[in-house]
Amino acid sequence: MTPRKSSHTVPDHGDWAVPYQPADVADLDPATADRRGGVPKPPMTDAVHRVVETEGPIHPDVLLRHLGELLFEPRPSSIRTRVNSAVDALKGEGRITEADGFLDLPGRPCEQARWPLPGLVPRPVEHVAPAERRRALLGLVEDRPRGLGAEQAVGEALKFFGWSARNTAARAKLMADLYRLRDTGTLTGWPDKLEPPAGS
Repeated sequence: MTPRKSSHTVPDHGDWAVPYQPADVADLDPATADRRGGVPKPPMTDAVHRVVETEGPIHPDVLLRHLGELLFEPRPSSIRTRVNSAVDALKGEGRITEADGFLDLPGRPCEQARWPLPGLVPRPVEHVAPAERRRALLGLVEDRPRGLGAEQAVGEALKFFGWSARNTAARAKLMADLYRLRDTGTLTGWPDKLEPPAGS
């Protein structure tokens, strides 16, 4: 699957904001392609690792759906057992890890938040890792120190991820993330003039 090209940019954001880039598995092992249709059939552990490497932190349901698309499986549920076995094997080998229900590479910090490319359906809030949501909130505050209050930061994050202002579930999770950033000292100036701690 080739990532969709777009000239769309998110204005006024630093390098913490990037578009969501889907993975590709076609080059993993060309010798294993199905010669009848040219469908790539790489080893499942390699395919899972590639998707996690490219798209992590990724929710297991998103991993399954994307692998179904990449491997041309009409029903992703038909490969669920193989995907779960590959995930378990990779976790056992220490090649991927799981935190807060999301898969990623071990020790990789969440340094970027991803906005949806035009034409792609925004991920529901349940499919965006807490670490990524907090990175977006922190990035928005870093871009406008003392220029955003808590409610405005949440509103900007809703727009960033492509969610409606009326999405109460997303709003609640983002506000909880903002409280977490406040309580850990990652943000100061609560609640009206948010900013990163001095010297950060």
